[in-house]
Amino acid sequence: MKPSSLTFVKTYSGENIDSLYKRITEDIVLDGKDITFGHAGEPKRAREIYAIIQIYGQAIDDVLAGVTPENFRWAGDKITDYQDSFLVPLCDVGKRQGDDTDFEYTYIELMRKFQTIEGEIDQMEVSKEKLAENLKTEIQSNQNVGTIYHPMYWNSHNPPCFNWYQVRLLDDNQVSLRLLFRSNDYGDAVWANLCGIAKAFDELVIKPAGCELVEIILTSTSAHIYANEADLAKKVSGFDWDREKNEKKSPILRLLGHK
Repeated sequence: MKPSSLTFVKTYSGENIDSLYKRITEDIVLDGKDITFGHAGEPKRAREIYAIIQIYGQAIDDVLAGVTPENFRWAGDKITDYQDSFLVPLCDVGKRQGDDTDFEYTYIELMRKFQTIEGEIDQMEVSKEKLAENLKTEIQSNQNVGTIYHPMYWNSHNPPCFNWYQVRLLDDNQVSLRLLFRSNDYGDAVWANLCGIAKAFDELVIKPAGCELVEIILTSTSAHIYANEADLAKKVSGFDWDREKNEKKSPILRLLGHK
C-alpha cells in the first residue's frame, strides 16, 4: 500500500478551543484526503483526517457553558437551547417536535431509551450507578461504556454519527469522558454536538454520582469539512481550499509540519 493511501491520523490536546479549532481545520485543509461519501442518491464531496482530541481545563468549562470557538457557525442561544434538548425529562425523550427533518432518532433518545429485546435501557442511569460504585469502592473500571449505534439503522441514509462512549474514573472523583464518532462535520456540527453531549453527561451522570468532569477525549474516525464549506475553512484556517494557491506559503507550511 502506498503511504499516500494510508489514513492521515492527527492528535490534539489543549484547553483553548479557538486554537484547537484552528489547528484541526488547518490540518484538514492542508493535509486531509479528498473523498466522495454518503450514498449514491446524494454523494457528498469532502476532505477528511482521522482526529483524536483531548480537551481539559478552560475548554471543559467552555463546552459545558455552551461556548463555541471563534468562527464556528453555532453560538449563543442556539447552543444552549441544543444543550437543553438533552436534558428533557425521561418521559419526554423521543417525542417529536413537529420538525421536518428525516432523522429517525435523537442522540439523547439512543442514550436514554436504547431498544433491546427485553425493552428500553436508560444507559445514562446505568452509567451514573456504575460511576457512583467506582467512586465508593475506589476501583477504576473500563466497563462503564455505552453504545449509540443500533443495527436497526443499518439501511438508513442517516445512521448515528455518535457511536460509543466511556465514562472513566481517574484520580479521586475526577472523570474522563471518551466519545467515538464514525463521522464528524468539523465545519458545521462538531462543537455543537460536543456541547450537547458533554452537558448531558455532566448533568445526568457525572455530577449526580459526586464526580467532576475534567477531561474529554473525542475520536473522530472521519473529521471532515465539506467542499461547499471551503470559504468557512479558509476563514478559520487562513489557507485556501485549493492547495495550489498555498504554494507561496510552502516554507511556512513546512515549518508548521505540513506536507
